[in-house]
Amino acid sequence: MIQHYLDLAQYEESNHNLVNMMLWIEAYPLFKCQHENWLILLGIHEGTLFIYMPLCSREYFREALLEAKSIFDHYGLPFVLSCFTQQPAQWVQQIFPQLCLTENRDSADYVYLAEKLKTFAGKKLQKKRNHLNAFYRDYAGRWSYETLDEHNVAECEAFLRQWHAEDPDAFLQQERRGVFRILKLLGTIPYRGGLIRIDGQVKAFAIGSWLSPRMCQENIEKADDEIRGLYQVILKEWLTHEFDEAEYVNREDDMGHENIRQAKLAYHPEFLIAKYRICHKEGEG
Repeated sequence: MIQHYLDLAQYEESNHNLVNMMLWIEAYPLFKCQHENWLILLGIHEGTLFIYMPLCSREYFREALLEAKSIFDHYGLPFVLSCFTQQPAQWVQQIFPQLCLTENRDSADYVYLAEKLKTFAGKKLQKKRNHLNAFYRDYAGRWSYETLDEHNVAECEAFLRQWHAEDPDAFLQQERRGVFRILKLLGTIPYRGGLIRIDGQVKAFAIGSWLSPRMCQENIEKADDEIRGLYQVILKEWLTHEFDEAEYVNREDDMGHENIRQAKLAYHPEFLIAKYRICHKEGEG
C-alpha cells in the first residue's frame, strides 16, 4: 500500500523509501491517514509528532497537507513537518506562509553518479580505487558475486549474526536488528541485493531499491571490515549487477555521525539533497 503512494510521489529522498521505513520502524514508528489520492505518514521523533512529505501526485499535495493540518489542530498539537526537500518545502510555505523552514545538515542525502561508483575512475577516487584493485589482486580466483535470493539469504543472516555482534554502540545494534527485518522481507517488499563470497563464504552484502526512474538508493551495505577493498567491491559489483541502469545513487544521510559523514564525503558526492524541518517559530501557535 505504501509503495503505491511512493510511486505516485516519486520523491528522491531517502526517508521516503519503503526499505528505509521498515529498516528503522523500531526507532521511528509510523502512523497513516489514507485517502484514494494521497497518503499521509506521521512519525515520532524525540517525543514530537510530525508528518513526512504527503505521498501523492503534485495535484493533490495541497489537499493532503490541509488534511494533515486538520489532524494536528484536532488534537491541539503544533504542526510539524520533517524530511521535506526544497521544492515541497516551498509549496508548504505558499500554503502556510507563517511556518518557518530550518535546514538540517545532518539529514542531507549524499548522491553520487552511479558510473563513478562502478568504475572508481578519476583522481578523486584514486585511494578507493587502490583498495578496490588490491582486493581483486589479493583474492583473484577466490571471490564471486551472487544476486541475493531465497537460496542464499540465510547465509547473509548468518554473516550478520557475527558482524559487530558484540559492539556496544546502541545505534549500530538498532540498525543490525533492522537489517535482519529487511532480510526476512525478501520477496515481500521491492529491493535488490547482492553478496560477495570469498572461498565460498559470504563476507559482504548490499541491498537497495528504486527512488525514481533515474535514482536508486543503497539502503544496506555490510562487509568484513578486516578485508581490504571489500566495501568498494560490494558497492561496485552490486551497482553493476543490480542497478546498472541507474544514473544516480542515493547513499542516504550521515545522521550527524562524524565518522559516517567523513566516509560519505570520501566518495565525493555529486550533490547533497537538502532537507528541512517546518514548523511555527518557538513560542508561536
